[in-house]
Amino acid sequence: MISITSAWQQYFENHHEGFGTTYERFILHQYFEKIKKEYSIQNVLEVPSFGMTGVSGINSMWWGYKGVHVTIIDNDKERIDLIKKVWQELSFDANVIYQPNGYTSLPFESHSFDLSWNFAALWFVSNLEIFLKELTRVTQKVIFICVPNRSNLLHLFRLIFQNNSDISLHTNNVNPEKIKKIMLKLKWQVEEEGYLDIPPWPDIAMNKEDLLQKIGLKSLANRLKNRKRNYVCILDYFSGKRKNMDKEILRYAFLEHSPRIFKRFWAHHQYLIFTSR
Repeated sequence: MISITSAWQQYFENHHEGFGTTYERFILHQYFEKIKKEYSIQNVLEVPSFGMTGVSGINSMWWGYKGVHVTIIDNDKERIDLIKKVWQELSFDANVIYQPNGYTSLPFESHSFDLSWNFAALWFVSNLEIFLKELTRVTQKVIFICVPNRSNLLHLFRLIFQNNSDISLHTNNVNPEKIKKIMLKLKWQVEEEGYLDIPPWPDIAMNKEDLLQKIGLKSLANRLKNRKRNYVCILDYFSGKRKNMDKEILRYAFLEHSPRIFKRFWAHHQYLIFTSR
């Protein structure tokens, strides 16, 4: 698996995120649309914002695109500055906050946000129970959490390619049962749970060029990287350069409504939607 903690800068230098990352972002938009409609969301908090591959800090850009006030928290000063720059380049507003304390406290009054959420990011939280207690404190309506699907058939493959720099990740934090147990203790109920991000390609947590390099086919990987037609980034959708990108990408979403037993072993992520009791 591509290193989560040491490879993020490359996406700010070259926005090519790969087809898989772009696909999962558009799938997230469908869930955002549903949540916005059901809960009348006016302001959103994404914390932690840094999770996996792609340009960091733009998973919540759909909300800004829809005119919803967005707050983003990250624990890396360099990344904060780069996130701000990306949002400003597209003339979208976001309150991007630097907070290096392991997310054990959030600098907001209680019930400040209609929605709080994160995507494949909980393994950067130092103490999950304290973090979720803070998250429920600052959230008024709904909490949306996405985690990697540990039942995916290629999860073992990803562990084999795990970069040593990622050993410090709190991997048990992405256990859905652990999350649910803590949230129920905090008097938040599971409104909905399931699987999302179910494309026809396998979950390798990297684009095809990086996979080819990993298995020794560097020359082929370099040729693919040099072919401009392979460049894919959702920022082009938000900027208006590729207005129909969503339709192009979502042609491959035919497995999102497949039987649950199939999703369990093929979906790339699981999701949990919580509401206050």
